[in-house]
Amino acid sequence: MGRKSIADERRTQIIQGFYQCVVNQGVASASIRKIAAEAGILPHTLHHYFKSRDEIIEEAVVYFTDKIFESFLEKITPYTDAGIRLSKGIEFIFSKGMINAEHTGFFLECCVAARHNDRIRHTIADLFARFRRAIMEHLNDLPGFACLEERQKKLCASMIVALHEGIELQWFADPEAICLEDALNTTWELIQFFIDNPTPIK
Repeated sequence: MGRKSIADERRTQIIQGFYQCVVNQGVASASIRKIAAEAGILPHTLHHYFKSRDEIIEEAVVYFTDKIFESFLEKITPYTDAGIRLSKGIEFIFSKGMINAEHTGFFLECCVAARHNDRIRHTIADLFARFRRAIMEHLNDLPGFACLEERQKKLCASMIVALHEGIELQWFADPEAICLEDALNTTWELIQFFIDNPTPIK
């Protein structure tokens, strides 16, 4: 057990070192040597824990996605009312806790790396699928959403993810042009409209 714990700790150090390299210099400049230096280990030691830099990217996406979901659950867990839980969840995804220069820049860099790597792309696809499932799970507690067809529920969840990702990308490019509070309010209005005015999907 002790050895496994140390190995997990080292892997986390490497992932965090990779994150800092990407935030500071981008994926292209995040060499094994630089990642190892940021993690406080020797380059040859890094290879005991990860086979390649791409494997580090894959695990880093999962690691930081887990961290975001932990923060998401912390925001909504204290509330039992479905509407309030959903409100707090949507509020979180449009907050600076999820949309900020470091996190957003990191995931954009990983998306670039995914362009030429199927495994990284699948890891990011899993991230979005997890995001959609979480939204559907919380929306399903609302009477107006629960009665929708399954395809409509999936479409609504995909729409919310698309709104979030689009707003995040625009905010990253020009923070002065995007008000996250306005984006949050508009998303709420669209969710309510979708629930109140369901249309059959052909």
